[in-house]
Amino acid sequence: KTVLNDNKLKNFIDDKLTNWDKERVAVLDNILLKMAVCELLYFPSIPIKVTINEYLELSKEYSTPKSSLFINGILNVIHKELEEKELIKKIGRGLL
Repeated sequence: KTVLNDNKLKNFIDDKLTNWDKERVAVLDNILLKMAVCELLYFPSIPIKVTINEYLELSKEYSTPKSSLFINGILNVIHKELEEKELIKKIGRGLL
């Protein structure tokens, strides 16, 4: 799903990187952000907190020492925007 929506996800994330040099953002951080946003948008049965926590843990394990702070900040901004625009549609027990 991430690969199929790569351009849309990239553009959405790039809008949030106005204070960052996009060329200096770790490649893995970009991939993790795309995957996390994809999960927020297109996987209605996965709770938001679970998505954010999973990608923070992945960044701690596989990316740079400060990646988790960066990803957490960007995902929080994205999450708020998606909620305001009512683009997050979660279903299932405890998600309504």
